[in-house]
Amino acid sequence: MSMSSYFKGWATSTPVLRTAFSVLRNVAPVARFGKTIVVTRYNDVQDVLLREDAFTVHEIDGYKMEVMGNPFVLGMDASEEATRDRAMLQQVIKREDLVLIRNMIRSIAADLIQQAAPKKQIDTVDVYARLAAVRLVAQYFGVPADEKKMMEWQRAIFNEAFVNLNNDKTVHGRGMVAAKEVAVHIAGLITQRKQQQQPLEDNVLNRLIAKQADTAWLDDDAVRRNILCILGVVENTSKVVTHVIDQLLRRPEVLAQARQAAVNGDMDTVHDYAFEALRFNPHNPVILRFCKNGAVIGSGTPHEKKIPAGSTIYAATLSAMFDPSTVAAPNEFRPGRKVDCMHFGYGPHLCTGRYISEVTVPELVAGLLKLPNLRRAPGSAGRIVYEDLVFPKSLTLQFD
Repeated sequence: MSMSSYFKGWATSTPVLRTAFSVLRNVAPVARFGKTIVVTRYNDVQDVLLREDAFTVHEIDGYKMEVMGNPFVLGMDASEEATRDRAMLQQVIKREDLVLIRNMIRSIAADLIQQAAPKKQIDTVDVYARLAAVRLVAQYFGVPADEKKMMEWQRAIFNEAFVNLNNDKTVHGRGMVAAKEVAVHIAGLITQRKQQQQPLEDNVLNRLIAKQADTAWLDDDAVRRNILCILGVVENTSKVVTHVIDQLLRRPEVLAQARQAAVNGDMDTVHDYAFEALRFNPHNPVILRFCKNGAVIGSGTPHEKKIPAGSTIYAATLSAMFDPSTVAAPNEFRPGRKVDCMHFGYGPHLCTGRYISEVTVPELVAGLLKLPNLRRAPGSAGRIVYEDLVFPKSLTLQFD
């Protein structure tokens, strides 16, 4: 079995993975298994993610995005095009939009919870967090679609680009079909908006279209390429919210404290509880990089190691978040930690939507926390069920 298969198999057994990483941090912080290198200490993980010259992304997922016809900045190594696209995304996804985004997601969450109220139960995944993210994609990013189809597209493309490490043909086929369909859909939206007579609504896609007037390189393909930032919104949001609620439910005292903050409207505290909970079961325990020409990891330390060319690097962010040399009392639940837990990556490939997630995740979590006597549904329904061991399929909660 390949190393990638082991990590996929442990996706629902984070405690097992944490134990394995703890051993590696102490015994072999930069562990080599053939052409696979597992890096487990905080400083080394950050170093790998920071050095895009030595540790690249194209060979990991960038080439898959290109094959699907959906190249995006997250799959681009250092280049003029990557720098240009990052700058453009910063212009159209604005920090000053966060109040707007908060109001949008709060309203979306309230509507979904109201619909679930008569049954006194709600599925955290498809009926809540995943659907809420699809509606945010429609409203804020300006990419509406049939909601079920948008979920299918995002899951299939995300699976192929980031999860299909063993190149499963079925996963690849679904990803290719979804990529073609979403490309046609977005191209149609762009054409429709450009032919529209009345002023365009203010959203991310329309901002990109407006930028075409004074940006020579921003043709329709470039607009489509950049709006593909939506591809990380649905699955990541859904998985993060599901993992956060699951971890809070495991800690009754913590759950009560987080609920009080939500009831009080103290979203800063809810934020701190949510992302500390995520530390115990992150949506992505490792970030992969490729070492094309060879490099050194842990330079100047007793565990310094030369990495051979052609190696795949598993930068274990989950392990870094439990490294006692950087994270104080890592096994304790301590909201408001000042250490960067790297939930959104680190370095040049830091997630474009980081600041959006820091608003949407706490709001979605708070919407659930405020429900009276929130609890798991009886039996297996009240536990996270995964699809392909990677993405949550369901987690049913009940309330009074």
